[in-house]
Amino acid sequence: MNETAFFMSISQPHDPLKKLLEYHGKRPDSLVSGGMESLCPLIPENVIVRVDSNSAIIPKETYIHRRMILKTILSGKLTALIDGLSFPMETGDSVLFFPFQFHSSIDAPNIPRHTFIAVSFLMPGNDFAPLLPLKNHVFRLPPEDLESLNDIAAAFYGVNGAVSRSRALLKLSGILLHQLEMTAPDNAACHGELKHDVYNDVCDFVRHNFDKKLSLKSLAAEFGRSPESIRKIFQKYHPGVTPGKLIAKLQIQEAVGLLENTDSPIGTISRKCGFSDIYTFSKKFKKIIGLSPREYRASRRNGGGAAGEPAYTST
Repeated sequence: MNETAFFMSISQPHDPLKKLLEYHGKRPDSLVSGGMESLCPLIPENVIVRVDSNSAIIPKETYIHRRMILKTILSGKLTALIDGLSFPMETGDSVLFFPFQFHSSIDAPNIPRHTFIAVSFLMPGNDFAPLLPLKNHVFRLPPEDLESLNDIAAAFYGVNGAVSRSRALLKLSGILLHQLEMTAPDNAACHGELKHDVYNDVCDFVRHNFDKKLSLKSLAAEFGRSPESIRKIFQKYHPGVTPGKLIAKLQIQEAVGLLENTDSPIGTISRKCGFSDIYTFSKKFKKIIGLSPREYRASRRNGGGAAGEPAYTST
């Protein structure tokens, strides 16, 4: 190659650079505002991956979590109940649970219990507002997002050759962003069967007032109904579940968070969670968690278990 040809070869931009030159001279209206923004501007953190099967012992148990959970069905068919909405799901379907949503699942008859991958995570500042268009919506991940899901699992479990955990978090953001771009806000086709208005109102009231010594009797008085009427409304949408059980779970969820993330005395935590005395609180906590509040706090600070994910929760 002569000198002139060599000079031309190194001075000419490669194809991607040539492509970028097409935008030469196209100045933005402003250099300080009006730029592009993401539908999902926050990167998930504290991501935990779990691959499991639905419980054969308590298939109708209702669960509540403090975390966001992306659940994808790997095999089987089921009906998912989320805050009273009914969602038929099968292999390949995904759903996003939001913090403190009441949810349970019932496997289809004569089909082996379903298996799933659950990717649970927190959003910075607990700001999950950008993801609200995905609430109560069943969707299917395209092949490239399923590959990302595999990459996320491999990174979490430390598989040789897996992407870094930082890149795995970006891939999770990519999955969520892709679904946000594909989900029209007015698309109600996958939003389940409408639930009873009273049930919806009662659930919202419980979520916002579980720390105020709620009971079935006080709920009935709040909504001008008999205790038996409130109980039947819950039975219709979550078989085997009572308002009392849901109240207790929310109280214990709150207690778990305070025990893990604060140095508040046990008595203070007891009052903040709606218990009349520390004895009742400790007894109920140990019944659900398997440890006393003090034992639980000590176990977490000694490295036992994943922070923010109580041992009694499932998906």
